[in-house]
Amino acid sequence: MKQLKNKRLSPAKEMAFIAVQTALLIGGQLALYPVAGVEVVTVLLLCFSWVMGPRAGALSAVCFSLLRCALWGFYPSAVVLYLLYYPLFALLFGALGRVSDDVYAHFPVWAAAAVNAVLLAVCALCIWCVVGDVLKISRLAVVLIKSLLGVIAALSAALAVALDVAVALSRRQGKKANTGGDMAQLSAQNAANSAAKAGNGRLSGGSVVKVIIAASLAAVCTIFFTLLDDFISPAFLGYPLFSESWAVYFYGSFLALAPQTVCAIVTVSTLFLPLTAVFRRAAKI
Repeated sequence: MKQLKNKRLSPAKEMAFIAVQTALLIGGQLALYPVAGVEVVTVLLLCFSWVMGPRAGALSAVCFSLLRCALWGFYPSAVVLYLLYYPLFALLFGALGRVSDDVYAHFPVWAAAAVNAVLLAVCALCIWCVVGDVLKISRLAVVLIKSLLGVIAALSAALAVALDVAVALSRRQGKKANTGGDMAQLSAQNAANSAAKAGNGRLSGGSVVKVIIAASLAAVCTIFFTLLDDFISPAFLGYPLFSESWAVYFYGSFLALAPQTVCAIVTVSTLFLPLTAVFRRAAKI
């Protein structure tokens, strides 16, 4: 892990990884396209960017977006949406992947509080949509969407609790270890052990924090993608902002937002460690 952070891949190797990653992204989208709300683009691009870095992640995102538009059509709204969202998504998680393992092993309290605030805000919004009469769509669709929003609320709350527990346990272990030896040396050793376990796809205090951070931000980014589409697509379709036509499009987008957010949380939570381990091993070949 440390070696990948400090050493850049050769241009030929980087191009090969980007080509393979683009094929995986477009193949995953094609394979799951008939299944509404289920996708693997988020988890694949997230893990690739985390390990390979912002540059490789952003380039693969651009290649994927262009190839996707070539297959489904270069509609202006889709071109703007994909070329804006996915490269920024890759840059974000590529930057997070460059953060020192020691930071995740000793996650700052203020950062944990910020993540908790975001997760609880998502949870509160979902509960508000479930309890209140805010979804102006068909009754059958409302039942489905409210059920999925309830799942998102429960998953968000569970992630917040899991983050607090992981941070508390990590700090407790750090305090116990620091009482028996040099603080700086033990801190570096703990970070190295955490990185080794994460590289092998195993759980540790730092790796649990990474999974929770990645899953939380993946959910927020998925929601942001849908909301961004709610403004870009109606603009190209000629719908005035906040008009009746725009409202129909906005409320209809919940049919995609809810299942995709659930999918993002579940896939990232379960596949982050094994996929990042696979990408690290591939980069060392």
